[in-house]
Amino acid sequence: MNNDNRIRSAIDESLSGVRFNAHDTRSVLEAMHSSGQIRRPAHRRSRLLRFAVSAAAVAVILVPAVLFTMRAHQDGSRVTVIGGEATARPDLIVTAQPAATPTPLITPDPTPAPTAAPLSEDDAIRIVRACFERVCDTSVFTFEEYAVSAAYGEEGGAQICTVTMESIYDNGCRFTATVSCTDGSVLRHSTPRLATIPAYVNSESAEVRSWYEKNGAHLMTWPQDQQAEFSRRYEGGMLRTARDGEITADQAKQIAQDASQDALRTLGLPADAAPACYPMLYAEAASGDGIARYTVHCYAEPVSDALPSACVLVTLRADSGEVESVAAAE
Repeated sequence: MNNDNRIRSAIDESLSGVRFNAHDTRSVLEAMHSSGQIRRPAHRRSRLLRFAVSAAAVAVILVPAVLFTMRAHQDGSRVTVIGGEATARPDLIVTAQPAATPTPLITPDPTPAPTAAPLSEDDAIRIVRACFERVCDTSVFTFEEYAVSAAYGEEGGAQICTVTMESIYDNGCRFTATVSCTDGSVLRHSTPRLATIPAYVNSESAEVRSWYEKNGAHLMTWPQDQQAEFSRRYEGGMLRTARDGEITADQAKQIAQDASQDALRTLGLPADAAPACYPMLYAEAASGDGIARYTVHCYAEPVSDALPSACVLVTLRADSGEVESVAAAE
């Protein structure tokens, strides 16, 4: 009897965490009746029934527990089953797999605020070119006839660029302008006249000497186009060629011969000789009234390297050929 009580106590303890309802009981009884088992006395059948139900309940509990225990051994950890729930034994140290370290969010460096790019050399030259063409006489020299350089500096804490234009003809003509690198404005520029009116003619320059070697020792004897080009480069364009509607150089020479004969004869010109005349057409800028005029040098004999002592100057208008003056010059 004591043995029976111990068994019952064990079963009761195992069933303490299991819910076994009336439906489960009926299912077990129906199965036993359908199996055709020999009927036994009621009190014995009751004891056997309770034992079968308890055994089924224990099986329901033990099978999952065994499976859980086997899986726990495979995972390298040991567990204890209490009341149908698997709990870790408190006397075991379980080394868990380290959790994956989440990828940190990378905050990119803040994009630096855009800063104004310094004025490039090309842009500075372009700005100065526009200034030159606005304030200077480009009929004398064009931008392409200057050697251009640029230099950066600082003025009042701000960056500046100074552009210098030097004439390629070695005539002293120069134009300079200073540009702000902040906003591209022209801060100042040199006197425009100095960019196109040569301060001097360097007779020692190889460029200048080549002109005289080609055309002769005296500018007035050169062809008109050579006079005009030389004057443009080294005299600020005081001489030029005839334009449409103006008298030509040959016409000016003929007019001057007729106008100078009487004056030259008083200076020893033979009666049957024609004066030797050399016209030069001075541009409007060369006169105070803005009228282009011919100045014709007339001699009793042709000019060689040495100029004759007696000379008559005839001045006449380029637009009409009107003689304005005849004067002897020594």
